[in-house]
Amino acid sequence: MTTARRVRQPGPMPDHGDVRRYRRGCTCQPCTSAATAEVKKWKFLRENGRSSLVPADRVIRHIWRLRYAGVTDIEIREQARLSPPHLYQIIRTKAPVRHFTAARILAIPVPEHTAEPNRNGTHVPALGSIRRLQTLSAEGWPAKELDKLLDTGTGYVSYLLREVGGDTVRLFTAAAIRNLYADLDGQTPEENGVPAGVAKLARARAAKKQWPRAAYWDADDFDNPDFEPATHGTPRYIELAENGLELEQRQGYTREQAADRLGVTKDNLQQAITRYRRIHLGAAA
Repeated sequence: MTTARRVRQPGPMPDHGDVRRYRRGCTCQPCTSAATAEVKKWKFLRENGRSSLVPADRVIRHIWRLRYAGVTDIEIREQARLSPPHLYQIIRTKAPVRHFTAARILAIPVPEHTAEPNRNGTHVPALGSIRRLQTLSAEGWPAKELDKLLDTGTGYVSYLLREVGGDTVRLFTAAAIRNLYADLDGQTPEENGVPAGVAKLARARAAKKQWPRAAYWDADDFDNPDFEPATHGTPRYIELAENGLELEQRQGYTREQAADRLGVTKDNLQQAITRYRRIHLGAAA
């Protein structure tokens, strides 16, 4: 019989009698009994039609706590033994995850930092930050204006947009860019004091470089290296909104049911419909 390989996990060793200690290699009687009881439990649940899945909310919150504490996605994947697509699928779809997957992610300890955790020297992948800045540029926000809003000093945004600074950025820089994008999403530069000619020039430069506009992104896609927006087709929010409204108005689905049918969260569908109605119908959701 082949014995499953147990991977050493970080953090303090759980007490004897805890199934997590058994997974780390302890085969004492209390740990073995705990593991046996867990197997029986999940067998009983399966036989009685109970799901072995757990809600993703707590798992996703823990992933973001790890990220903000400076743990990179690569480290999360390695410690939780996840493939890159699996990690981003959990974050994007927010669908229930298997209990043992959730347990492995939740077992990753959040590093403890002093006074200002977002100002440590930790670096994170730059991809999401660069994509957000490219998208803001495509919406007409000039680099100089973004420099002022980020308070990073003249030229820093242009430096990032040239993608010459390596594959990572500081954790607090990534957080500032993420927050700025969320604040500016749905606003136009002209409404915020940027001259129309300057905004037009920024859009033209971005279009020449084929940077996608905001309509082609979902919030969770920026940081996913496996996602590339198809800018030659219908913007994703239009497709989602039209399909969602079709399911609701013609087939009697609730918004939650429509979102489930389309493979997105209710919040994502709500955002798509709100944007669609505001831009194309001049109405609120």
